[in-house]
Amino acid sequence: MSRHIDPARLEPASYPFRLVIETQFTDMDVAAHLNNIAIARFYESARVRSNIAMFGRDFFRSGAAYLMVLAEANIRYLAEGNFPDPVQVGCGISRIGNSSFKMLQGLFQSGACIGLCDCVMVLTAGGKPTPIPADVRAAMQDILMPHTHH
Repeated sequence: MSRHIDPARLEPASYPFRLVIETQFTDMDVAAHLNNIAIARFYESARVRSNIAMFGRDFFRSGAAYLMVLAEANIRYLAEGNFPDPVQVGCGISRIGNSSFKMLQGLFQSGACIGLCDCVMVLTAGGKPTPIPADVRAAMQDILMPHTHH
């Protein structure tokens, strides 16, 4: 993850897919801030739901022809989050490769960006990377972030 933050990453409207998540009492650490594990779960929930929106539920079923797996996730914490305010997670694809894609995510609370996550997802078949089919690649266009530098 680059030290430079593209200003577009700090704006919820920059992300084509957005999910609001209610925070829970158990999401807090001893300082009454959202803990790191909860924050990672927020990113995961939004990432999975964005993948379901693009590809359908079949990518997450046992025995599916293809599986989408998380190969890398880098989280940057920008500010503290608090319970009981909800968070919003934005998701967008910044790059589509042969068998993988890079997803950019922003975590927002009360309109402020409190974190960023950059992920690499890999399409697999039989436990090995496989080229992204044309129909899957076409579905990805819906959440492409063309104006964001990464």
